[in-house]
Order: sequence, then C-alpha cells, then structure tokens
Amino acid sequence: MASRRIVMSRILRPGEKDDGSFDLEFWRRVGAEGRFAAMWEMVGEAAAFRGQDGSQPRLQRSVFRIKRG
Repeated sequence: MASRRIVMSRILRPGEKDDGSFDLEFWRRVGAEGRFAAMWEMVGEAAAFRGQDGSQPRLQRSVFRIKRG
C-alpha cells in the first residue's frame, strides 16, 4: 500500500501565539497509520542515539514465565 505524503506549512508572525490547532489538524490528516509510522521511526532514532542498532527496534518483553493452573 503506497502512503500519501502530507505537506503543510504555517507562518507565525512576531508576537502571534500558537494555539496548537495546526498540529492537531496535521496529525488528524496523517491518520493513525501515519502516527504509528512516525512513532516507530522515532524509536529507531532513539536507539541510534544510544549507540544501538536502530534498524530493527523491538518492543520490550517483560513477561518471562507463564504458569498454567
């Protein structure tokens, strides 16, 4: 599935306050799949900053044993 690229820009003049509506509109347009892709890319970048191989990040695994009753 080809992802479509979202391009948006906003200019704030000196003294103009950012109310956050631009960011909300951008992420609404990107959608859930785009938000997840951006998050996963940041996970890889954070691993690379720590000197780890960021090409194949993994989710943390905290369960080490399951005992059935």
